[in-house]
Amino acid sequence: MQKKEIRIDFEKKCGRIKPLNCINGGPRSGGYNLPFDFTDEFCEMGVPVVRTAGSAGEYGLNQYINIHCIFPDPDADETLEESYNFLPTDLYLASIRNTGADILYRLGEGREPYSRKLYARAPKDPEKWARICEHIIMHYNEGWANGFKLNVKLWEIWSAPDSSECWADGEREYFELYRITANYLRERFPRIKIGAYGARGFYSLNRLDATEEMKRYVPFMQRFFAYITAEATAAPLDFFTWACYTSNPEELAMHAKYARNYLDSAGLRRTKSIICEYNTVDRGGTPPALRDGLPSELLASLIMAQKSPVDMLIYSTSDIYSRENALFSMDDHQTPHRYASFSVMKSFASLYKLGTAVDTGDDHRKELYALAAIGKDEGAFLLSVRNHEGRVELVLNSSPFNTCTVSKLQPGGVRGKGTSYRSKDVDVSSGRLLLSVSPGEVYTVSFFSK
Repeated sequence: MQKKEIRIDFEKKCGRIKPLNCINGGPRSGGYNLPFDFTDEFCEMGVPVVRTAGSAGEYGLNQYINIHCIFPDPDADETLEESYNFLPTDLYLASIRNTGADILYRLGEGREPYSRKLYARAPKDPEKWARICEHIIMHYNEGWANGFKLNVKLWEIWSAPDSSECWADGEREYFELYRITANYLRERFPRIKIGAYGARGFYSLNRLDATEEMKRYVPFMQRFFAYITAEATAAPLDFFTWACYTSNPEELAMHAKYARNYLDSAGLRRTKSIICEYNTVDRGGTPPALRDGLPSELLASLIMAQKSPVDMLIYSTSDIYSRENALFSMDDHQTPHRYASFSVMKSFASLYKLGTAVDTGDDHRKELYALAAIGKDEGAFLLSVRNHEGRVELVLNSSPFNTCTVSKLQPGGVRGKGTSYRSKDVDVSSGRLLLSVSPGEVYTVSFFSK
């Protein structure tokens, strides 16, 4: 059997574990009245941030989050409380806060995959639209209109205006809307973070089969950056959001490096880079949640994001009716079913809670992906086995721990739940631990001292 070695150096710190177990959409979904509640699952996954784009799924778009849901009459007076319908979104955001997660609120409209766009288009009066956004922020952060003081810091202006499904007008109209709104909100709320724009991705950089629409994404981004950094049209950009739908963790890392490098070259070195939508590619046929390779693929992507120049990663999606949701389902409308990917996110949350990454040496790319973290009295190690059959020896350098437990998640199982195994306490006072691994498996090693 082949043997590979991974060295964990507990004294060599590598920065904070980043918030990569974030999710698009809150814990409640299933239609306009949000009948399905996965608050417990969100708490177990330790979700740090929830992004609200596309919230409540296809059947909730006329109730929640979107500007036309909250401000239904575009000709109404935006300064009056009675012009707004906050209640459904109030309930939706409360369900997110109940999990302990922060909110990344998308100001704008949702996807409209139809030939005629009713809402996914430039507003007639951009200045008024900016003031409507102001009053939404006032409601959720300052208590206006019987509102709240949620201290929502992240406000994203629109999502995917580079996509024909999400923006019916020209790019110049979006650039201008962003400039007007971002500058107005910066003056009105100097402490919030303002960002854009849910870019659809950079697939044309490396995919030979990139569609004509995909080929438009990068030039759109380049012109947007040029616009907001020009003196005459300058606008703040605290964070830049972009999507990456891929089954290849290496592609995710490549796109993360490209986004960071381009931001820096555009003079936006302080702008955070956020992958606002991540998921595997839909290959048709078998739902992603039932693919045996998905758990190890998801963990490998989380690990590559941690080791890449990206500040946050947001999984898409928690919508119970979406094919992309490979975390949990409620097929019988009564009992939650947790897929193997849920366990992966839960394991990553344990490292995020510990806080500080430590060195694991060079990755055996495309075969093994490793990540370790240390806290005050504990340590943890994650291993994604992609293309290796044999033994893996962990060498523990400067380890303060003498005992560990080992959990193994095998793919498959009943309805994609995976099969879990857990060891009893294992003595690692020798500084070594030997694992026998197979492709598709995920390992979580928890270190402590007895």
